[in-house]
Amino acid sequence: MVAQASLPPGYSELARSRVQARWPGYQQPEDFGYDFRDWVSPYTKTACTLGGIALVLQDWASADGLRGGPVPEIQEYGRKPGLRTNELLESLLARVFGLKLADVYATNAFPFIKPGSMSSGIPFGDIVRAVRLFAAAELAIVRPTMVIAVGVVAHSALERVAISSIRVPHPAARIGDSGAHELAWRKALDRM
Repeated sequence: MVAQASLPPGYSELARSRVQARWPGYQQPEDFGYDFRDWVSPYTKTACTLGGIALVLQDWASADGLRGGPVPEIQEYGRKPGLRTNELLESLLARVFGLKLADVYATNAFPFIKPGSMSSGIPFGDIVRAVRLFAAAELAIVRPTMVIAVGVVAHSALERVAISSIRVPHPAARIGDSGAHELAWRKALDRM
């Protein structure tokens, strides 16, 4: 894992900007007792390898999912490794690229905490605004060689701000078993 301090110049300022941002209706991870002040997205904490693949997922967490106080595993990894979506993402990276999540750069199009459950929606305009202010700047700083948008929402938001990406199905997409996901990822990569 790359220490946050060794990320390119400008990253720390962008992370501070995320922490200081207050958007009506949304919260920060720190509002729930987490300390991710050094990161634009908590997900990046253990997925911050530069110079290769960047994954852009839709959003990190919901208010309902974070109630009850900080979970040490989430604070340590910036995500919950045992969550089915994260396990499938790890499996797909291994099967398609021969990589672990720690071998790529991962972030979220929307770095704030949305109200409601994890399946709650976020107005697309808010996601595009977040991509414009945070993800686009973040990708410019970390300069990946390939950007993979995980899911249609992340892809559409990146496209809206003129960032080229390869769209792959989100691990939570109901397209079949892990084999179907792998096939869909491989087809998307073949089209690039």
